Amino acid sequence: MRRFEDPLPPEVLTHDDALVLLEAVRELAHLRTLEDVMALVRRAARRLSGADGVTFVLREGDLVHYADEEAIAPLWKGRRFPIEACISGWSILNRAPVAIEDIYADERIPHEAYRATFVKSLVMVPVRRSDPVGAIGAYWAERRTPGAREVALLQTLADSAAVAVENGRLYEAEKAARRAAEAEVRLRGELLAMVSHDLRNPLGVITMTSSLLAPLLTPLSGRARHHLETLNRSALRMERLIHDLLDFAAIEGRAFRLNPVAHPLAQLLEQAADLGPLAQERGIELALLPPPHEVEVRCDADRVHQVFSNLVGNAVRYTPSGGTITIAAEVREHQVELSVSDTGSGIAPDLLPVLFDRFQRPTTRMPGSGVGLGLTITRGIVEAHGGTVRVASEVGRGTTFTFTLPLEA
Repeated sequence: MRRFEDPLPPEVLTHDDALVLLEAVRELAHLRTLEDVMALVRRAARRLSGADGVTFVLREGDLVHYADEEAIAPLWKGRRFPIEACISGWSILNRAPVAIEDIYADERIPHEAYRATFVKSLVMVPVRRSDPVGAIGAYWAERRTPGAREVALLQTLADSAAVAVENGRLYEAEKAARRAAEAEVRLRGELLAMVSHDLRNPLGVITMTSSLLAPLLTPLSGRARHHLETLNRSALRMERLIHDLLDFAAIEGRAFRLNPVAHPLAQLLEQAADLGPLAQERGIELALLPPPHEVEVRCDADRVHQVFSNLVGNAVRYTPSGGTITIAAEVREHQVELSVSDTGSGIAPDLLPVLFDRFQRPTTRMPGSGVGLGLTITRGIVEAHGGTVRVASEVGRGTTFTFTLPLEA
């Protein structure tokens, strides 16, 4: 067994060798999957070495995985061996290339594993010599003495492939993680859909029964009517909660559906102003500040109304009687900025960085106000339109939420 501490050949590489290496390096820079990287490297390795077979070996802890091969007859594709028990493991552990003229004369070769193959001579080089992630092997059916040129060419190719191999592994790990996450999200969405179905059925019975009882309870005491109104309000809150949970699942699963078309901005603001009765019930003034000139906005009007409903609803909840809520619009170069401002209690500074995270409430001062999905859904709707949302607040002085929408081109 010959060991090559320095695989660089004394002679200059041929023009054809240089072209093959250059082509391989150029293509490796554009490959993403490990499968494509290995396929390219094994083809280039056979061209450079003239070998009868090439294997691509990956290290997996204390094992080596013969992940790919291109040869005149089957070798060990798909098999795994202890790293100490094969020559690819030797090359990886010693971080060095090795050339063997007669494999049956070398004690480190597992002879029985080779007897069923055509291999008589071989070269093995590590992929990334500083900390090998694998190895590339070239094999010949006739005994020969692999020279410094073959070793150098294969090692240069392996060095060039090292980054691509790592990138391919990272890409495949990321893809696997993404598939797992998507499967989890789908499962969560299906579970929420089933739960919402099972909740809405009895909820429908409650609201229907309540509506039937209302005329009968009118002549009765105020206490009975109060209980009926409480029942109705609880049913409505439950309906909103179910709706928020389904929207949240859609956003998390990237299944949010939009129907963006051109809408006059004035029309969107009028729809937002329709939320005024919510404020009037609390003795709060709702002010509308449209831009000085008309523009069109590309958006899903129903979803934008949902954003206004979430923001105005929060403003009403935390603004005392006699306060003001202002809905304003300001036209920029390529977008419109829409804001909902209130003169309410404000939000503590430590809550602002996490305000749009799931299950966060605008304030901790009002328990029982829901599971805190409204702002998460608001951000999801705005970002689905390609916009952004931000918040500014001062405790005791009020809060302003501002979000952007694209103007119609």
